[in-house]
Amino acid sequence: MEGIGDEIGDEIGEGSREVEVEEEEEDFIWRYEPQSSSDEEEGGEDCFTTPKKRMVVTAYGEEEEVLELKVGMVFPCWEEIEEQFRGYAKQKGFGIACRCGTVKSVVGSDKEKGIGKEKRNCLWTCECYGVPERRRKASDSLHEVIGSGVRKSKKCQCPVHVFASVNKLGEWVIRRAVMVHENHHPTPSKSRIIAYNRKKFLRENPHVLRQANVCSQSGMSVAQTYNLMAVQRNGRGRMPFLRKDLNGVVVKVRKARTSGGDARAMFDYFKKMKADNSDFFHVYWQDAKGMLQDVLWVDARSRAAYEEFGDVVCFDSTYLTNKYKMPFANFVGVNHHGQSILLGCALVSHENSDTFEWIFGN
Repeated sequence: MEGIGDEIGDEIGEGSREVEVEEEEEDFIWRYEPQSSSDEEEGGEDCFTTPKKRMVVTAYGEEEEVLELKVGMVFPCWEEIEEQFRGYAKQKGFGIACRCGTVKSVVGSDKEKGIGKEKRNCLWTCECYGVPERRRKASDSLHEVIGSGVRKSKKCQCPVHVFASVNKLGEWVIRRAVMVHENHHPTPSKSRIIAYNRKKFLRENPHVLRQANVCSQSGMSVAQTYNLMAVQRNGRGRMPFLRKDLNGVVVKVRKARTSGGDARAMFDYFKKMKADNSDFFHVYWQDAKGMLQDVLWVDARSRAAYEEFGDVVCFDSTYLTNKYKMPFANFVGVNHHGQSILLGCALVSHENSDTFEWIFGN
């Protein structure tokens, strides 16, 4: 009886093991690897290693394959579900969006008020989910064809979505998961045009931002900087971000450098020059609303030169190179060597008699 029982137990064990292998064959490839020299010598056929995910090649290079979400999967928090879904979408070549979700008030989550909110369920969809907006131009007449003047939209009623909620144990369980796209065909190469992936790449690679800032300070335009980076990566097709993303980064750095505005940065420079040399002179004029109109400044060297070579002064206001379209005017004289010397500078808002009278009066 003991021998028969052992044989039956062995058969049940082998049968259950075969069922487990069949269930996991969709996601993993099981293979035997000896854990030690003894296992290899004894030929341990029943020893299995931890399943390993396959490596896939995407537009960003070789990455570990992310498994698609399925109904019944359990996660400790909703952030992990979103991260898993974003990784899967990145490898397949489509973007996702967090559409909606409900929250519940919880006592004790906020230290100050004693009452906070926790998310209870959430819906993530493909970025092409929903009906396209069919807005018409205001100039279109009612007798025109309905399709004319319609704004373009990437929404094509794609049904791909993932819905998850919290169970009684506080775990997040996937309730619905649809992964079949309709009306569009995502490919891994399209991951480079997804806005979230482009911004994430720039955040995770600060050396790209440093290179863009250095090129900007050296006088290169954003287009020239982007073309330089594209050459370094063997073409624009391998660029993980677009030129408008690089332009946004450069503009953000410029704004941070002059957080109070260009006018504030200019007056901070004047204040620094005044602290270095008390002979530095500057004056400005504002309108009734407090808007800056005209600025005049003269450094100490120009004031000393004016005392010696101020017999003949040339006033030129033909320069117009700044982004505010304000003419840059300068006072130029001639020294005893026949060389032109700068005697003063000004930014004027209007080339009229009132502005010139204010400039010459100061």
